[in-house]
Amino acid sequence: MTAGETILCLPGELRGFAASVLTRIRMDEADADFMAGVIVASDLAGHESHGMRRLPEYVGRWRAGKANPSARPVIELDSGAVLRLDGRRGYGHIVLRDATDLAVRRARRHGIAAVAVRRAEHAGRLADYCDRAAAEGIALLLFANDAGAGQDVAPPGGLRPRLATNPIAVGIPRAKAPHLVLDMSTSVVAAGRLAEWRDRGEPIPADWVTETGVLRPAGGVKGFGLAMVVEALAGALTGAGTVSAHPEHDDQGTLVIAVDITSFRPMAGFVAEVEQFIAYVRDVPLESEGQPVRMPGESGAQTSRQRAADGVPVQEFTWRRLEELAVEFDLSLPETRAAQCGPLT
Repeated sequence: MTAGETILCLPGELRGFAASVLTRIRMDEADADFMAGVIVASDLAGHESHGMRRLPEYVGRWRAGKANPSARPVIELDSGAVLRLDGRRGYGHIVLRDATDLAVRRARRHGIAAVAVRRAEHAGRLADYCDRAAAEGIALLLFANDAGAGQDVAPPGGLRPRLATNPIAVGIPRAKAPHLVLDMSTSVVAAGRLAEWRDRGEPIPADWVTETGVLRPAGGVKGFGLAMVVEALAGALTGAGTVSAHPEHDDQGTLVIAVDITSFRPMAGFVAEVEQFIAYVRDVPLESEGQPVRMPGESGAQTSRQRAADGVPVQEFTWRRLEELAVEFDLSLPETRAAQCGPLT
């Protein structure tokens, strides 16, 4: 494989490889398969910043004693509709799966539920948990911070970082998938995407970073304001920790809020109204031909279908890291389809 080249892999091959690596570091097989599925789903959706390129980082966190692959979250506060989970340094993919499922169950019982999560590892793309809840007829809101660490974003006018990318995700059920799912960092781009572009050797767009190379907030003061709200909800409210000169933790805090649609109105009427306003928003004169209005969640679903059929592109720098894992854990590399030149689009 030459520099700058990408290869195409079957998604099942990537998922199997990732699951095998995770079981090698003593993760339960079912949990390993789930986490591998979330990782590959990011690549399928076109979000390589949270896909297979992260697998070596997750292993590195385990090797450094920062992540506990066999940990499962425990409930440390429970008042019915309000709960707090201790993730016990388990991988966030598993912790947020369990937190989402718990929030869904309690929302069905109480109409609305909130689950605060602390001491969890990075959870990858948040859209997957929103989709999981929306498929159950539950609206989900997620707010996540880095428990005071991961400071990559400068406040407006600042040259030094003071905040993490502090993502927000929301899932709303539609009549059928893809559901209305928004998953966004409160910075111009996610830190993982910035790192990915640097790994590729791509020039960094000037509007992404300050003159000192620090990420900017999305939309200036609007993204900054949202980031501060997330810091308060995901950091201070959950007890996970907030930004400071000397953060105590290097993990993730998340506030999960689940709303049972049927506690407010019949599901049929709700989704019918959602589809009605979506249709109205789509019915608008377009600036350019061939660029229809897409709802949040639709672009990722379309890319996933295409890549499931054609193969998942893997960049050269990511493939080299997978080769190292294959050697370390005595595994066969994922089967490939073909090589192509040039960066991903």
